[in-house]
Amino acid sequence: MANDLRRHTLFRSPLVAVYDVDCHAPCGSFSSEEQSICHSVVFPRSGVFIQKVSARCQLIAEPTRVLFFNRHQIYRVSHPTAGGDNCTAIHFQQEALVDFLYSVDPCVAESPHRPFRFAAAASFASLALDLHWLRRLLLTQRPVDPLVVEETSASLLRDCVAGAYAQRGTMRFPFREPTRHAHRDLVDATRVVLARKFRDKLSLAELARAVFSSPFHLARIFRRETGTSLHQQLRRLRLRAALEKLTNGRPDLTMLALDLGFSSHAHFTEAFRREFTCTPSEFRRQLSSRGSRAMCALLKPARATN
Repeated sequence: MANDLRRHTLFRSPLVAVYDVDCHAPCGSFSSEEQSICHSVVFPRSGVFIQKVSARCQLIAEPTRVLFFNRHQIYRVSHPTAGGDNCTAIHFQQEALVDFLYSVDPCVAESPHRPFRFAAAASFASLALDLHWLRRLLLTQRPVDPLVVEETSASLLRDCVAGAYAQRGTMRFPFREPTRHAHRDLVDATRVVLARKFRDKLSLAELARAVFSSPFHLARIFRRETGTSLHQQLRRLRLRAALEKLTNGRPDLTMLALDLGFSSHAHFTEAFRREFTCTPSEFRRQLSSRGSRAMCALLKPARATN
């Protein structure tokens, strides 16, 4: 089976690794034993295979399911139809993963070496869309923003785990008053760090260390408390700084983009257009042609909707 596997690295950091895995094994009998090298969530994208963990435990893997693998898990694989399969696997660093899972299921502490308690869960539509958005980003954009990839991976993990626990009615979140205060304090501290370092290329692990949190916990709490993700907050800070620079002068747009942490002029322009419905060049022309009073009128509707 190993010779039939092709693994393509899409992204790797100390916290998260993302791979496309293509298997071209013929249909027929089960493979020899394989072993997972890391705690991972696997998203079948096409094809179908049977994962056999023991004589009594096997499951069907196809694109409407998500699979959970604990590190060193032994299994065998068989393909009931020709064509093999194509999957995307996200590997997670153990300490951060266990800390995240503990927040939804304290029983994880009893077996941290086997943090995933379920073999599979349903892959609903929004999960599939998020996965394919992440793949397209990793396949087409260079350089890639590590914070975006790590936070999106954390979001995929959260949704997968939520689905698995919700199916069994065992998911628990603490909402006591001290916990809510702690979450608000965590969000406030994170806002400060982002406001200070928004020009830097930040990773989720770096942000978590700065606010004394764990990465996946921080991503989940920040989004729940603010309604926005960490990388969206970072992008908005950069774009507000861009407005300030453009209003105060006529900077070179490529240099401005790079100074604010965008990967390119094109990346900056697209983000600006999505936020303000005009490009930086158009905004600058409006500043020159309309004058301050007209610009105040232009920007009032945007302020009212934020």
